[in-house]
Amino acid sequence: MSVKAIEIAIKLTLEGTNQLVYYQRWIFLIVVVFCIITQLNYLNMTLDTFNIAVVSPIYYALFTSFTILDIAIMFKDYSGQSISSIASELCGFITVLSGIVVLHSTREPNLKLIDKMKSVSPLRYGITLMKN
Repeated sequence: MSVKAIEIAIKLTLEGTNQLVYYQRWIFLIVVVFCIITQLNYLNMTLDTFNIAVVSPIYYALFTSFTILDIAIMFKDYSGQSISSIASELCGFITVLSGIVVLHSTREPNLKLIDKMKSVSPLRYGITLMKN
């Protein structure tokens, strides 16, 4: 929400109404910088612990969820829409989340298959692969 407030302030400043004199704009800027630093810090710590294939879908799902919540709160986006429009948006969102869950669940390595692959590996028998 702070980013949207900064966007509006920049737009108004470019139109001729200086928004930099109001202290609220600076508070929004500080909040944005703090959130960016915190988010990058925790994202780096998470990537040190988990694979990007695990982190990226979860990050995308959370970002999308909070963006939809932000739009619903800040702009009261759902007040002017019909029930069928809201239902189709929610169905689309659930479809995207379901796809993320399916992709994530199928990316887990099959340990039995990996063990079988190691047992028939050419390197186990001293065979080296030629490189081009």
